[in-house]
Amino acid sequence: MVSALTKADIAGVAVDRGRPISVALAGTIATLTGGCSCTVELAIDAARRADSDESVTRIVTDAVRTHQTARLRSMSSAEQDVLALAHFGVGRDIEVLNDLTDASDSAAAIDAGLESGLLSAAPLPGFELALREALGSRRLGTILTRLLEFRLGTDTLDTATATALARNGVTNPQLADFLTAAGDAADPDTAASLYSLAVDAGGDALHVAARRAEASVTRGDLDVAEQFCDTVLEQSDRVDLGELRRAVRVSAAIAAERGMSSRGHQLYEWLGRDRAGADADLARTVSIVAGVAPIEAPTASSAAPPTSASAAAALMATGLSQSISPDPAAATNSLMRSVVLSGNTIGRVSPEDPAAVAMLFALHNGDLARAESIAAQASAALPPRHPASIRIALLQVWTTMLAGDVAAATSALESIRVPASHIRNQLFLHALRVGLARRTGDAGSLLKAWDDAHYVIDTYSVDLLSFLPVGELWLAAVRVGAPERMSHLLAQANSVVDALNEPHAWASALHWYGVQAAILAERPPDLVPHARALAVAAETNRYSAALAGAGRAWLAVLQGNPDVADVESAARSLARFGLSWDGARLASEAALRVADTKAATALLQIARSLRGPVPVPSTATEDVKGSLSARESEVAELLVLGVTYREAGARLYISAKTVEHHVARIRRRIGAGSRSELLSMLRAMGYGATSAEV
Repeated sequence: MVSALTKADIAGVAVDRGRPISVALAGTIATLTGGCSCTVELAIDAARRADSDESVTRIVTDAVRTHQTARLRSMSSAEQDVLALAHFGVGRDIEVLNDLTDASDSAAAIDAGLESGLLSAAPLPGFELALREALGSRRLGTILTRLLEFRLGTDTLDTATATALARNGVTNPQLADFLTAAGDAADPDTAASLYSLAVDAGGDALHVAARRAEASVTRGDLDVAEQFCDTVLEQSDRVDLGELRRAVRVSAAIAAERGMSSRGHQLYEWLGRDRAGADADLARTVSIVAGVAPIEAPTASSAAPPTSASAAAALMATGLSQSISPDPAAATNSLMRSVVLSGNTIGRVSPEDPAAVAMLFALHNGDLARAESIAAQASAALPPRHPASIRIALLQVWTTMLAGDVAAATSALESIRVPASHIRNQLFLHALRVGLARRTGDAGSLLKAWDDAHYVIDTYSVDLLSFLPVGELWLAAVRVGAPERMSHLLAQANSVVDALNEPHAWASALHWYGVQAAILAERPPDLVPHARALAVAAETNRYSAALAGAGRAWLAVLQGNPDVADVESAARSLARFGLSWDGARLASEAALRVADTKAATALLQIARSLRGPVPVPSTATEDVKGSLSARESEVAELLVLGVTYREAGARLYISAKTVEHHVARIRRRIGAGSRSELLSMLRAMGYGATSAEV
């Protein structure tokens, strides 16, 4: 048998025939013809007739198929049967071909097909259409049904053959069941296609609807998934209980991704404990996250079989229950074991992912190293479009931001793409953007990030696991002078906290944001209730104790009598839990309000040591301006440009009084005796060198 022509061979033939072609077209011809010399020459001659690059592929494809159809029609029906069966998976198995056809010489028919370009080492992409044109759909269906019956009878049906049969119109209950089972074991993209073919093969669309929904979620398509789930829920009386549970589980997952955890709770309430079965522990998790008092754990008689999925779900529910208890010490162990067991369940959609829950719990307790470790393990296991994969990536950026590496966090965030329908991930995305802008002191970026977050702020419903992004958005709202935009989310957050009896391990982070919001708004009375809540939590939680100490120190700063030792201790405690940026800010603000120059200098040194390198305005070199903090540099730039205190405060989202404090501190630091001397010294340092806005 003559060997098939390669792309290079085909390009050479084209040159010999006076029609040079591109490498891309040579590759297309090789695929369409299998490298058979007679059809290669036919394709090259057809390419001569193309009047544009856009039409050449279509003309070549049509020419090859026309040749195949004509050649098939010239053969006997037995030979046609042989070639059809060979194409659809029988190959050159002469014994099988003899059993399934009336051909007197199947081998000769195969050789004729190879020589005329109807068969190749790999199935030719256009040959199925040629078969349908030459034999007719009914006769081709009869041949393929015969092949299916043989494969089923000999237990030799494979996924590739089953897919081809269904794609060509074969309907059979066993074929549908085979494709459904194959979908259950496939990756999300393949599973979606196999379930669709199972329906085409005569399977019950309602029976596979929940499975199609689950595959759609893992591919990131929530809208399609929701349609499938609603179909099952609307006809729940006609659905197997196992499929109904799947539909409820997937619907609850979709609700969580849409930022509506309370809907997940409603779904499991509707399903009921008696029907929840293996998903009873997921129902517990959903209830806790939604801010509903947790239901009891399933009894031994109703517990799920001890599979990896059920064990992971049970441990996650247990860990969450422990995390909202007065003593959450055991929660980490339960949640981490849940993460370990969930490694084999990545194709199973759940309202909450154990790795994400464990990461969030670690972040809420200042354990950034644990959060980073979980992310490193979990990110490699999930499909890239899976909502949980995107969520883990966002939480990893959050960990980096809290650790103080703003540049790395900003760079990592730029590579993450969050579909608009994934509201939960959108919430974290926008919160990260405002959080990073706030930490860099970029007023313009903060305002843009805040404006971009309006939709998610208006649509999200707060749950236990969203306190961190809500807190960041709260601070942004205060900075831009629009705290009322967050009032509904803060009310929801407080309702969750109250419903779960003040779960300190989770609520402390929210109270810390409350402390910072009071600081930004310069409203010391608003800080007091949050400081008190942190003080109570400090009795059982080291992280809360650090936050409580920082809250007390901040209150003293706002009241105008900061204690240098307390500020230093609080700032360093925050840094030990990964909140180095917060600690640096506490120290630098305290330095502005300390009358003693030596104490102020010491606090600024602490701030610089905790914050690390701080970018300064681009209008001067770093060594010249390095004596001022980032905020002082911003104020100095505006001051030299002739901006009033009120205008500077509006641009930097601080009060005019705070600007005045900054100016006084700058004068002391550089030793300026008057305003005119201050401006001259600042100009000499490089401030105001351009008219660029800050």
